[in-house]
Amino acid sequence: MYIACTKNHGIDYLQVHESYSVKENGSLKNRSRLIKNIGPLSRFDDGKPDYLKRLRQSFKDGKPLIKTLLDLTEIKQDVKRVNISFDLEDESDCASNPKNVGYFLLDGLYDALGIYDVLNIHKSRTKIEYDLNGLAKLLVFGRILSPDSKLETFNGKSRYVFDVASSENPVEIYRSLDCLDIAAGAIQKRMNHKIAGALGRNMEVCFYDVTNYYFEIGENDANIFDEAGNVIQEGLRKRGVSKEKRSEPIVQMGLFIDDNGLPVAYRLFPGNNIDQTTLRPAMKHSIDALNFGRVIIVADGGLNSDKNIAHILKSGNGYILSRSTKKSNKTVRKWILDENGYEWNEKRAFKVKSIARERTILDENGKKVKIKEKLICYWSKKHYDKEAHENAKFIEYLDAVIAHPDKLKDKPRKIEKFLVKKSVDKKTGEAVDTKTELSLDLDKLREYLDLLGYYTIITSEAEKSDREIINKYHGLSRIEDSFRITKNDLEGRPVFVRTPEHINAHFLLCFIALSMIRFIQYKVLRFQGKETLNMDGWESGVTAERIQRALGSFNADALPNGYYRLTKPNDDLRLILGAFGIDADLRLPTATQLRQLKYGFDKAAMA
Repeated sequence: MYIACTKNHGIDYLQVHESYSVKENGSLKNRSRLIKNIGPLSRFDDGKPDYLKRLRQSFKDGKPLIKTLLDLTEIKQDVKRVNISFDLEDESDCASNPKNVGYFLLDGLYDALGIYDVLNIHKSRTKIEYDLNGLAKLLVFGRILSPDSKLETFNGKSRYVFDVASSENPVEIYRSLDCLDIAAGAIQKRMNHKIAGALGRNMEVCFYDVTNYYFEIGENDANIFDEAGNVIQEGLRKRGVSKEKRSEPIVQMGLFIDDNGLPVAYRLFPGNNIDQTTLRPAMKHSIDALNFGRVIIVADGGLNSDKNIAHILKSGNGYILSRSTKKSNKTVRKWILDENGYEWNEKRAFKVKSIARERTILDENGKKVKIKEKLICYWSKKHYDKEAHENAKFIEYLDAVIAHPDKLKDKPRKIEKFLVKKSVDKKTGEAVDTKTELSLDLDKLREYLDLLGYYTIITSEAEKSDREIINKYHGLSRIEDSFRITKNDLEGRPVFVRTPEHINAHFLLCFIALSMIRFIQYKVLRFQGKETLNMDGWESGVTAERIQRALGSFNADALPNGYYRLTKPNDDLRLILGAFGIDADLRLPTATQLRQLKYGFDKAAMA
């Protein structure tokens, strides 16, 4: 650490900086980060010669001329010989007020992901006076450790052992949301650059899915029109198909994650947009613009459309998409049910076959495009048992109908597509009086039941084996788990901010928080020697809930004479710290030693 003298609106301004090295593109780069703002040089200058030189030397010697820098000096103290005395008449000596230390890791990740740099540049360009990075950190840390409203998060800023944000005005928390909205694209781009440099981000495949978040409001957001009646801004909060079966207005969010389960980018859409229409604009905004090279887009059947496939191929990428087996055309369904060509596993619990085919599709401009792809069909007993269980009541009803056809009058909605309707004359004469008789299309019904347990996938990756394609597709469970974390653990909904700018900032904060949790999980898995995907699906190493609990329980209690008592790390925290190579076994640290511990977290974050 060292004293830096910078310019702030043309005035000499003192700061404490720390030098550090980062690995970028295979080589070490020297960087510096701001540790503490001191104030204008004129406020401290004693008028004697070489004040700045003397200040720097005094800080280096551990006896700074500015007393508020004492806790940053690197004086080594032997805590084993310390005699801590208590003044029993002073109630503050006996009061317990633990402050969180677990945020140290999140603070290190925040800087390592490049978020600090982006917002610092934004603050410099816009000449913002308040602590933009401190407020952003406060919102991200709060979203992970203790999810709450923006205002309550601000009011709880004293929960940390060292100040995270210097702002005292709660209005500034909402001003910071406007800045986060503006910087959202740059932050996502910077995070991708940092993760790629630290880990070599695995973008062979990129998973995409859509979910939605509800708002406890009664009406949709109105569109904004220009004088000619053209929509210049579409309302964001709109009623649509809610994943949670809710009736309130929603916002759609599309999310990309990489092959390690680490988030790549997100994009918001009005709630009345269907999933299928989101993939192309989401790709144009992120994947196409981030220059990852060729990636394979993996998505479920809800994103499968000719226009999406045409865009994926035109962008030089590939695809692995599920396709509805039961909605396939008659020729494909016949091929699926034909036993010829299937390869079974030893336990006869799984079979698969595939064919190469050519077909013509229409792109988003209505132009015909000829494509070559592989159609894969597989059946598994696990899937069959699941679907049979889900259809158990329906099958029971069908058996009853076959035995007693009159039960068709109480037909459930699901049976509509299997009914044959026939009009029959009740009598003859000039006025024809008819009634409708209902019967079952047994052939269609038999085919439906025969297709239980079958899945189909289409892919551009003809050279990859069927099993490899299927395994890649199963990685979608990672993105489903990411949505669960965002909604439940991070309490991303309901959303209470209302302007489009603040809504986007809210989801940016959730995206950053999710990225930190996923990064911690990835480091833990590497530490344990495990893969992120196994035969049972997504592997997390340690759940988001356990990460929150572990970091939230790591606290420090102030003792007399400037010492702290740390809580004993639980097993999950020891696992997390071990994954980052951090030794946090301090018995009675001073404030200086706690800061040194924090710097250790900072350096380990992207090591």
